[in-house]
Amino acid sequence: MSVAQSFTADLAKLYSEPAVINPLVAAGIAGDYAWSFGGYNPGDQRLWSLYEAWLRQQVSADLPPVWSLDIVPDLAFWLPNMFEVKFSEDGAHFTRFGSGLIRAMGVDLTGRHIASGLLGPGSERINTDCLQVRETGKVMWSDDELRRRGASPVVSERLTLPFIEADGRSTRLVGCIYLHGMGMSPGWLGAITRFVNIRNTVLD
Repeated sequence: MSVAQSFTADLAKLYSEPAVINPLVAAGIAGDYAWSFGGYNPGDQRLWSLYEAWLRQQVSADLPPVWSLDIVPDLAFWLPNMFEVKFSEDGAHFTRFGSGLIRAMGVDLTGRHIASGLLGPGSERINTDCLQVRETGKVMWSDDELRRRGASPVVSERLTLPFIEADGRSTRLVGCIYLHGMGMSPGWLGAITRFVNIRNTVLD
């Protein structure tokens, strides 16, 4: 199917988020983003475009792409909604949390462990998904529903992409989240009562 904050000051500019979307990127993914055909929802087109960008970085179909800062400019469109995960002896933690995610969720999770519970009931699920992506080297698309007290659910579409280091170690993931919902005022994350994983899809 076809379809990066702890860096030196000199490299930080590569992580700046664009004020204006590259027109070539926008031309390829503009529109309503999520398409629906008779009840079948193939997903947010922005995530499919990110998946294609990941595929273009692959040298071997059997291995994830090798991470390089040279990749970052190609990810400019998605940076506001992207997160980066690194693995250490004490677990998986966020090393980048995009400005769009910070605005949407009301909290910056940079430096926090995924399993810390700061993402509410979904923390364990997201941590498990990241571990699976690291172990398998496969891209995972996750459709989730965040149910809230006194408000309609928020739908989350999440794409998690594996990368390897130049020495072959798997220590880094990059992901992107798009949230769809109403009434996402400051503090809404604390109103989540249940995190429902609708489906996980492993992409070849």
